[in-house]
Amino acid sequence: MSGAGGAHPDGGADGRHDEQVLDGAHPHGYLLVGPGVAPPPDVAGWPTRADLVPGATLHLQPRTVLSCERGATGTVILLGHPVDVGAGITDGHRIASRLVGTWDLRGDDALVREAAGLGGRWTLLAVSARGPEGPVHGSDLLVVPDTHATQPVFHAVAAGRLGLGSTPALVAAALGLPVDERALALLAELRELRRGAVTYLPGRLTPYAGLDPLLPNLLLRVDLGDRPGLRRERFWPWHERVGTDDVAAVHAAFRERLTAHTELLAGLGRPAVSLTAGTDSRVTAAVARHTLRARDGFAFTYVNPRDARNGRAALADVTAASAVAARLGLPHRVLRWRAPAEGGTFDRLHRRTYAPLVPSRGAAHAMWADLPRDLVQLQSNCAETGTTFYRRRTAEPLSSLRLTRIMMNATEGYEDLADDLFGGYLDFASLTPDRLLGHDHHDLLYWEQRIGRWGWQKFTDGDLGHRILLPFNDRVLLETMLSLPYPLREGKVLLERILTEVPAARVPARSAPLGESVARSVTGRLPGRLGRAAGRRIERAVTGRARRSDHERLAWARGYALLPPPELPVPAGWAQVALPGQLLTLVTHPRLPHAVREAGRSWVLVLGEPAWVEEGLVGAGPVAERLGTMLATVSLHDVQAAAATLAGSWVVALSTPGRSAVITDPLVSLGGHLTPDGRGVVSHATLAGTDPTADPGAGSVSSDELLAASGPLGLGLLSRVPLGAAVDLPERAGEAASSGLTRGERLRRHVALLHRRGPAWLGLADDPGSTRLLELLGQARGEGAPPVTALTWWDRLAPDRVAQTVFTAGGLATRQGVPHHVVGLREDVDGTDSPAGRAARAAALDALATTWGPAVSRTTPEGAELLPLGDAIDQVVPRAGVLWLGATPRSPRALGTPGGAHDTDRPAVRDLVQGVRPLALPLSDRLLDLLPEG
Repeated sequence: MSGAGGAHPDGGADGRHDEQVLDGAHPHGYLLVGPGVAPPPDVAGWPTRADLVPGATLHLQPRTVLSCERGATGTVILLGHPVDVGAGITDGHRIASRLVGTWDLRGDDALVREAAGLGGRWTLLAVSARGPEGPVHGSDLLVVPDTHATQPVFHAVAAGRLGLGSTPALVAAALGLPVDERALALLAELRELRRGAVTYLPGRLTPYAGLDPLLPNLLLRVDLGDRPGLRRERFWPWHERVGTDDVAAVHAAFRERLTAHTELLAGLGRPAVSLTAGTDSRVTAAVARHTLRARDGFAFTYVNPRDARNGRAALADVTAASAVAARLGLPHRVLRWRAPAEGGTFDRLHRRTYAPLVPSRGAAHAMWADLPRDLVQLQSNCAETGTTFYRRRTAEPLSSLRLTRIMMNATEGYEDLADDLFGGYLDFASLTPDRLLGHDHHDLLYWEQRIGRWGWQKFTDGDLGHRILLPFNDRVLLETMLSLPYPLREGKVLLERILTEVPAARVPARSAPLGESVARSVTGRLPGRLGRAAGRRIERAVTGRARRSDHERLAWARGYALLPPPELPVPAGWAQVALPGQLLTLVTHPRLPHAVREAGRSWVLVLGEPAWVEEGLVGAGPVAERLGTMLATVSLHDVQAAAATLAGSWVVALSTPGRSAVITDPLVSLGGHLTPDGRGVVSHATLAGTDPTADPGAGSVSSDELLAASGPLGLGLLSRVPLGAAVDLPERAGEAASSGLTRGERLRRHVALLHRRGPAWLGLADDPGSTRLLELLGQARGEGAPPVTALTWWDRLAPDRVAQTVFTAGGLATRQGVPHHVVGLREDVDGTDSPAGRAARAAALDALATTWGPAVSRTTPEGAELLPLGDAIDQVVPRAGVLWLGATPRSPRALGTPGGAHDTDRPAVRDLVQGVRPLALPLSDRLLDLLPEG
């Protein structure tokens, strides 16, 4: 493939953008005109060839690839990207040479059959040599489209002048054909009748009067000279359909052919697969996965946020594709469907291509603007030709009315439209029973109409910026698929077998909860009403217990309480540890790591997941051990300073006979609230029995504070002390810098420590913190560091500005070469709203309300609903995974300045995770931004 990488910035009409219009309009297209036809304005600047077709001029769009070879009886011209799947050849000149040899030896029919067996995307022009009595092969020019006419041929003869081209506008402009207002009115009526459905001009209709399409399975014979003429012929089917129910044999041939074709196409450039939740695209990704990984390929999905808000299906395409791509080891990019700027570069090239119509353009613009130009997009359309599309099948004879009803998916009505849409079509397409040779006309209608008349626009949409190639655009492959009986094709048995062989290409489904599984078992063992009733009772009982268990697991996740006797009420099931001296009791959520170390009459408590960067320690146990050793040998002041400069997510309590302190990490990520009596500390205000909205911040601990008490913890009252009065952070940073430590080196060391904890999943938004981490992790990945996956969550009902985070994050991850995973917050990964999923999300919401109090604001600063993240993360992040967040601390408050906002009055992202996976907070570090760059 030719063309440099890089996406296209949209813009105005300066010279650079004029070049982009020339490069993009009528992509990979052509125009062949006979004598006396002036070239239209759209081909100005295109290369021309007047030496290939006698008396005619061939204009080639700048990106069109031409291959030709001359033989004894004529010249074979191939426009586009032909692929000889059987021979494993993608070089157009070699393929043209083989076709010339066949033509010379065996004539027209053999040439057509050999060409018809090619894969890829192409248009064949076979120019017959002329003898004393005229063309050697009966006509001057033979035109054959690829299997689905994906690179279309529009043709007309007007006033004795010939035009043949890849888009209607080119031929119409060359010959001066008028717009067919009647056809445009019919299309407007179809759009009104089929709101939200695919619409196109069917039959032989085009936007211009006198212009015809060349349909798949038909060829065109062209007489040149003073009186040009055109004759269409159906060349396929060429033998009776041969059926079989030997699925194993058919599948072996199908798999071999599809894999070979896909790998050849993927080798023509940097490959990318257009991936959705659909079976067809997941099969393409499955067979292409090795080549995609080997050639820096990726998967992508485009989506309109409006469609996601209106229903689950649009977002399901994103989340399912994201999950499948991750399982296949492929990077995944989400593109935002969006309209182009009026008058900008894309608007101009798009209007040129599709004039006089302006079809839906949001997807085309997204691909053009966001994808690199050197891309080969593997598009999975055409698979339904070999499986099934039209499922309302009858033996009713074909007529214009029957064709109309099939197109409109109806069993009655539309008598008034039939002749306008399909009048004369059966003769035009030679679509008669004697020519179908046992093939079902429903299959051919999808092949020749749905794909042949509508599909070319979808493929051209991608061609505007790069090149679309289609693994299922292969006649040999389709004949193999069509050999199976209809019920097997309707069940997509061949595609399902591929997914069985490559299970990673299946969309992960939520497993049924225990109650449902047990209920099914009981119902199956006890037939009738008794079994159903018993099953329902068991399911209600088990489900109820599961809901209670979920609530206990998710409420006050990573919560804690340091309480003096008598204890305040705390949740059931939490661990309780009497701390040294019996003055305080530690109560912790089961998932919160903690460690206690005694040093004589003093002791250290560490909660959470701290990292001691200088010492290379990570985890509550090792850090508590080291702090305990210090507490036995140095002053509390020094131990306090060491604790304050720990990185990560933690709370440290230091107790000595003379003085004590409680210090939080710079994000206060585990929370911190004084109890009403001032002697204890809890993670959440609700654990202390107070209303967090009644007096916001009244008991909250700020990141600029520590809590101090005279004597051992639990004996005296705790009071807030400015952190700067107890710890000289600039002095600590200066000491570290004097030893050569820089900001970058400290962060790299911290990241290396965090990698010990398990596979890294970075919660990626477009905020500075997560972007900073992504850049660091992307660089480290190239230096042999463990792999990392980026993760972005999407509430499909949120405003557009929230959805933009998904698209921005995808672009950032792609540029860093980091796999990107998108999950929805309101549905399962496969897009369904299963009972188990609803129950899990309801439990999470209930636990969130319990933790923060029902009156806490439930909207984000962007105006979106505040939703738990845990269920979405639980579905995709492996159990051993660690969720990294780019939360950044507020700048430390200088001594003497008024206190800032407290950090613990409403849930942050780290709280919405609800403890379903361990957290890593690499930027939770008081020293980091005080160190010199480097």
